[in-house]
Amino acid sequence: MRVTGISVAALYRKPSRSYRMSRLALSFLACLATAAAASGVDPAVPKASVPVRVMSFNIRYGTARDGDNAWDKRKAFLAETVAEFDPDLLGTQETLADQRDFLAGKLTGYAVFAAGRDDGKDAGEMAAVFYRKERFEKLDGGHFWFSETPDKPGSKGWDAALPRVATWVKLKDRTTPDGKPLLFLNAHLDHRGEKARLESARLIRAKVAELGKGCRLVVSGDFNTGEGSEPYDALFGKLNDQMSPVVDTFRIAHPTRGKSEGTFTGFNADVTGGDRIDWIACSRDWDTRLAGIDRTAKDGRTPSDHFPITAVLRPAEPDRKPTLRVLCYNLHHGEGIDGKLDLLRIAKVIRAADPDLVALQELDDRAKRTGGVDQTAELARLTGLHGRFGKAIDLQGGGYGQAVLSRFPFGEATVHPLPGMPKQEARVAFEVRLTIDGRDLSFVTTHLDHQHATEREQQTAKLNELFAGTDRSVILAGDLNATPDSKAFTALTAKWTDATAGKGLLTIPVDRPAQQIDYVLFRPADRFRVVSAVVIDESVASDHRPVFVVLEPRAK
Repeated sequence: MRVTGISVAALYRKPSRSYRMSRLALSFLACLATAAAASGVDPAVPKASVPVRVMSFNIRYGTARDGDNAWDKRKAFLAETVAEFDPDLLGTQETLADQRDFLAGKLTGYAVFAAGRDDGKDAGEMAAVFYRKERFEKLDGGHFWFSETPDKPGSKGWDAALPRVATWVKLKDRTTPDGKPLLFLNAHLDHRGEKARLESARLIRAKVAELGKGCRLVVSGDFNTGEGSEPYDALFGKLNDQMSPVVDTFRIAHPTRGKSEGTFTGFNADVTGGDRIDWIACSRDWDTRLAGIDRTAKDGRTPSDHFPITAVLRPAEPDRKPTLRVLCYNLHHGEGIDGKLDLLRIAKVIRAADPDLVALQELDDRAKRTGGVDQTAELARLTGLHGRFGKAIDLQGGGYGQAVLSRFPFGEATVHPLPGMPKQEARVAFEVRLTIDGRDLSFVTTHLDHQHATEREQQTAKLNELFAGTDRSVILAGDLNATPDSKAFTALTAKWTDATAGKGLLTIPVDRPAQQIDYVLFRPADRFRVVSAVVIDESVASDHRPVFVVLEPRAK
């Protein structure tokens, strides 16, 4: 709750890179259901809506003469990159048998299915698929070659330079055993043959329609061509006035085409232009929560000569009304009550909630005590969300303050100073403006004084003043250092609606919660309906428990 006098003995360590895959997403559901039942609110995330995390990664074949980027020098980094994203489904390209086995040994929670393109066994590169065993049961699987004889192992088609293969699996999702199966197909198209790429894209479209009847579809791969090309249009465009069975997840998440969407790196992290030649596609019965290009690098180098690409998909529920999923979390600069500084652990808590908007307090920005890390940028990288930092004070050569993460691009951002006594830690409200589904919204995170009730009362009065009279919807989330019955909080709720009211959401002390000081509020009162409000049962990663609220926007 405070920075003044905090210990700086523990310097920042890189996030733990254990190869043991976290099951936090599923444990979160159990925590959510328990908390919701306790508060009398239906769970915000029914089991049918557990997101699926997908990664596609051309890992560069292991026998290439790449000097400092040779496989043995980067394979640990590559496995760490996969582990950080923590996919449920992983498609790799250019995977030789020993690379498959290396990854299978590191990703111990996964099953792998693959075939060499040369003989359908272990010879040649593979388009391997990995799936999380705890979540998925394999119902069927197979391979086909990009040629006029797709069932013939090693066959080369059209003007292709080399044989090319696709691998697919049909999976039952254990979280929804009565739901649709999932067809996951992974492919690698030829790097030279233009006709081969076009015919291969057409074959993929035909195969997903054939193999994926009654299934949700996910397609990943290195397509060796960019958006707007004939193969792209063959996969995603109309055919005889029929819509494609799949959509481009990246373009769904990022409707405006940018200049830095390239996915081929040549091992140079600064190379972000060029074509987006790696794609993740999905059927229209998914909601694309996130899709991005993972720019993970060390010292300017990347784990492969392609950036991995990612998507987070949730089964679509057409009858469910749109919601905003808001998380409020005081991070204690990433240090848990076990004394460990671990931003990956924090990121996994955030990812498991699948939020639209995240209000964070107590972040460092390149401060000495946390190793000079831009914590907002690192959490944005680890979660796939947009990130923006608002500085409250200078700290150890850097800054300290609040941050916002968002699924939506940011507009204007403003740091609003709040009143306080001289020589006390300066407090601010950090506001970002967004447009969501055509509606203007201000999202504000704040962290009020922890010592003096009079200062908190002045600060809440300023918050009321700052956002009085605006027609814009405003969501305020933060560590208010005030209990629900305090004078400061009562003054605030005279102007704001407390989304957590009456729920008994105790957030501190984190190991034995006895008080609520973390909240999500909004104004005007008629802009949202509270669907649910819970505390996430996370008792180690920080010294606060996070608050998670689901809001349903109402018509003006």
